[in-house]
Amino acid sequence: MSHQYGKKMGRRQVLKGGLTGAAWLTGASIFPHVTKSLSSQRRRPNIILILTDDQNFNTIGAYGGEVLTPHMDSIAQEGIRFTRAYTTSAVCVASRYGLMSGQFPSRCTHPSFTKAFPKGAQLEPGFNTPLKPDAPNIASVMKKAGYITGMVGKWHLGRGMGVNPKERGLKPLPVEQGPLSTWVKSRSKIDPSSPKISKILEHNHAVFRKEIKECGFDYAESFYWTNPEGFNDWFLNFHNMEWITKGALDFINQNRDKAFFLYMNPTLHHIPHPQVSLLKGDPRATVGGYLEKAPDVMPPRKEIIKRITSAGYAPETAYCTWLDDAIGAILMKLRELRLENDTMIIFFSDHRTWAKSTLYQGGIKVPCMIQWKAEIPSGKICHELIQSLDFAPTIFEACNIKKPQNMHIDGKSLLSMLKGKKKTVHNELFFELGWTRAVCTLRWKYLALRYSDSAKKREKRRQQPNYHAPALEPHQHNVLLSHPAFWEPDQLYDLKVDPHEVINLSYEPEYRKILNDMKIRLKTWLATFGDHPFGEFV
Repeated sequence: MSHQYGKKMGRRQVLKGGLTGAAWLTGASIFPHVTKSLSSQRRRPNIILILTDDQNFNTIGAYGGEVLTPHMDSIAQEGIRFTRAYTTSAVCVASRYGLMSGQFPSRCTHPSFTKAFPKGAQLEPGFNTPLKPDAPNIASVMKKAGYITGMVGKWHLGRGMGVNPKERGLKPLPVEQGPLSTWVKSRSKIDPSSPKISKILEHNHAVFRKEIKECGFDYAESFYWTNPEGFNDWFLNFHNMEWITKGALDFINQNRDKAFFLYMNPTLHHIPHPQVSLLKGDPRATVGGYLEKAPDVMPPRKEIIKRITSAGYAPETAYCTWLDDAIGAILMKLRELRLENDTMIIFFSDHRTWAKSTLYQGGIKVPCMIQWKAEIPSGKICHELIQSLDFAPTIFEACNIKKPQNMHIDGKSLLSMLKGKKKTVHNELFFELGWTRAVCTLRWKYLALRYSDSAKKREKRRQQPNYHAPALEPHQHNVLLSHPAFWEPDQLYDLKVDPHEVINLSYEPEYRKILNDMKIRLKTWLATFGDHPFGEFV
């Protein structure tokens, strides 16, 4: 089964294909914005970082999925597709913190995190690592370097709606039951088309916008402060891919002649069920207020199922094409503005769902594709280890930006690898989540489960065993069914012959040397986090 890809058009092909001779020499008068954009962006590349949500490999055609995703596939074809790309942690907040900060979530300096885990306490990174506004991250560093920075889509890196809503200036929405202070947990019956409700949504969106901008963004539109289901009502509990895409396109249009960084975060493929949103969601209903008309920036929703079935794909995969249409709109805009050659596109998923909230491969090993037509060879497949922490130093090097002295980065720049000048960047990777830590090499994976004192008290109080992290336990229960050694404190896997981590080799005498080596690697990483114990390692 094959997909139709767009023809690659490099700079030479652009010149040969129509901007030659007198037309090219007088291009400043014929195509003023095009010429200006090309000359400026060649000096300072644009960066578009696309972070999808809960996306599995089988939802992308380039990774073998039986889905119609020609635009995502084209990023792989025109750039590099990675088979061993990893996030830091398999939950949204910790993963996003690592990507934007370039450091492991346990290094979070937000007061809420440092207060919860003072020196001497075991760290439990998870949904508790928001960005600190005055701490450097990709956006704030690029802004100081003269880039225009923009954010659309899911944020999930700040204070939640249940934290001091009145002090933050948020207005409550009417609820069917429960006190107004319950916010997310209360079941609401909200009609966003109501002028009164829309006005409240617009007000709260402005409050959230201000908080996002404090983290280094010039532009913040079409965003979800949390997951769509966080509003927990029928009218707003839907994905709105067109709204997010319009916010991204508006940002690109507004900054076509400037060097920009766009952080685009589709809410797909997170719950609520994307297929239901596609079929029943109102494209005018947004968490930022009710729109006068639906955004006309993508192929119509109602035609998606017809398109995929005529192409031979199952109707159930329509939501994959819905996301792909959004990516296609971005790529088309770059071509229209002659920016595609000098724009680096990083496509990544925050984690996968098959082993979410754990450090198994099904949670932390994710799809990743990078395209930069002016600098990166096309059609390459990389089997080397990379991690989301690498994006910050890679972007800084590509944009000739010096890392601030007060910014600690755990990742390494991938630029030499992307350009084919270097093969390997990492010999090993480190991961963390809840009460688990892990390291992996190309072949071996070691996972350690060590409960903190507070976790042991929690287990006794609840009279039921702790899982790997204090969140999403029902999901973890499903994970343990496919990982027989789930509860064992030491787990060693040979990924070469056991990629699904079924056979724990940590107790086999012939693997003792490998186990000890992996433990030393883990101990070395843990020592970098200071006075925070983790079992016998620290």
